[in-house]
Amino acid sequence: MRNTMNISASLVVLVMGFSLVACGNSNPAVQPPTNNTGEQTPVPAPEEQPAEGDVIEAEGILTGWADPHTVEIRVKDEPMSFQVEESVQPLFDDIDDEDTVRFKYVERTFAGDTTIIQLVVKEITKVEVDDDRASTGANGTSNRPKTSELEVTVEGMTEKRPVTLAQGNGYSLYVFEPMAFDADENELTMKIDPDYEVEIEKLPSDYNLDFLKMDAKEELSETGEVKELTKKELSTGSMNDAQLYMMSQNDKKTEYYIVKELDGNGFIFRVNAPIGEPSEGFLPMAYASLNSIMNEKVSPK
Repeated sequence: MRNTMNISASLVVLVMGFSLVACGNSNPAVQPPTNNTGEQTPVPAPEEQPAEGDVIEAEGILTGWADPHTVEIRVKDEPMSFQVEESVQPLFDDIDDEDTVRFKYVERTFAGDTTIIQLVVKEITKVEVDDDRASTGANGTSNRPKTSELEVTVEGMTEKRPVTLAQGNGYSLYVFEPMAFDADENELTMKIDPDYEVEIEKLPSDYNLDFLKMDAKEELSETGEVKELTKKELSTGSMNDAQLYMMSQNDKKTEYYIVKELDGNGFIFRVNAPIGEPSEGFLPMAYASLNSIMNEKVSPK
């Protein structure tokens, strides 16, 4: 009986020992760190919001999309990239590449390690062009009919021929079918041979004719002997009211330097006429086109 009690007591001691060992090996629950100072852990500040400048209005030509939220617009001939937010994108549905657009945008500035500036479109509309009005260049617009007829004398025959309106830098003129007009260069040329050309320069209101005469002599002397035609010599030609008509020639070409006022503005016409088959029709058509010049309002760039 005593031995039985001793065994029982031993078992109890062993069970208690195992329990203590088990408790000692168990992982304690993770407790949040205690801030003994009573101060709260700082909360990160929210990201700084970008600053937006005043609304800017502009006009340009839509070049195209660089990606789903970036569009390029040429403003005053300079390509500029603009961000387009999702709410504004539907305004572009009816606008195609190379359309003229009028729009509003803001400069959005992000401050950080480096300052980032985004141009963000707020509003945009397509500038409609009236098909009944001619506007064949980017430097202006005209209310003149897109097509017409001009009288011209070629090889002794005077007749009216169809012409198309072209737009230059602050002026418009009519051009015959065998000829082409480069609005960017303000040059009128023969399609079959662009060496037959007229460079057109619009003069300021305060131009000095004496200075222009000196320039003409210097330019034309490189080709040959310079001659100035008198009013009498010009009286029967289409440039009879020119203020200055000077020329020089050699065995390859004839060059002319003509100053004339048209529609209240002075112009210089530098004419290069190589000796060849097209030369007979070139000058009559060129002069008829030049005499059709009218001043036009210059579009903003």
